[in-house]
Amino acid sequence: MTKFSHSHGFTLLELIIVLFIFSLLVAFAIPKLTQLSDSVQTAYEREEVLMRLSGLSFLAFQQHREFDLISYPPPKSPPEDSQRLGPAPLELPEGWQIHAEQPIHFFASGACQGGVVEIQHQTQKFRIQLKPPFCTPIYQ
Repeated sequence: MTKFSHSHGFTLLELIIVLFIFSLLVAFAIPKLTQLSDSVQTAYEREEVLMRLSGLSFLAFQQHREFDLISYPPPKSPPEDSQRLGPAPLELPEGWQIHAEQPIHFFASGACQGGVVEIQHQTQKFRIQLKPPFCTPIYQ
């Protein structure tokens, strides 16, 4: 009879080394995946903000009313001439802010004056030009 001295399987040391290498890979990959997920969510929300901005002209036409876009969330004490018009009917995802360089007037006909707004989320800022007559958003 012949005896085989070959072992079948891995030693405990080999398994520990493989698990250690795998845990290192996971430790570096998980934060990157989380960061990637956050950046995708921010991009999706930014597109939603732009879609809602471009829809303000239609809302003015649909509601047959005029309004000014100054900032979002609306200021606690808006300027006097915007009080007679009311704030823009705008709702944004949580954490997003909009500030217009000059108040952007939306007419009841659905047209707007156009202007430049800055949208902000956490530390990211984006300058957007709202091109008249329908306030089409364009990145600057």
